Amino acid sequence: MITIFEEQRKGAIAHTIEHAQASLEKCLEVIRRMDGLICSQVTIQYRDNLIMIGGGSREFIVTVETSTAIHNLIGPQEEEDEFVELTVGGQACEFPQMYVVNLELVKCVISQFIEDSSSELDWEIIHK
Repeated sequence: MITIFEEQRKGAIAHTIEHAQASLEKCLEVIRRMDGLICSQVTIQYRDNLIMIGGGSREFIVTVETSTAIHNLIGPQEEEDEFVELTVGGQACEFPQMYVVNLELVKCVISQFIEDSSSELDWEIIHK
């Protein structure tokens, strides 16, 4: 069963919309709504995995938490020393450029974890 938690912000106030028994298509629909302002954080729970997506519009940060590790998706690296400002959960933060990915890579992550498809993605893995 897939559950989506979509954060919608109105100024400093956050409201979480829960989409229970969601589909892969619903996941993608919610992620496409992320604009980096009103909606800048979506969490997808599937089995024992949490897929956390921050940012929006064209730039995203993706972290997947499993029972054994935390996986940070690494995008096409431009400059490891460069930082990008993204809003996640209503908070503007600076992230290393290496973690910033586009919507296509986010879709690959969702497919990999929900449909058990294989994708050649680059991950930073932190074991618990």
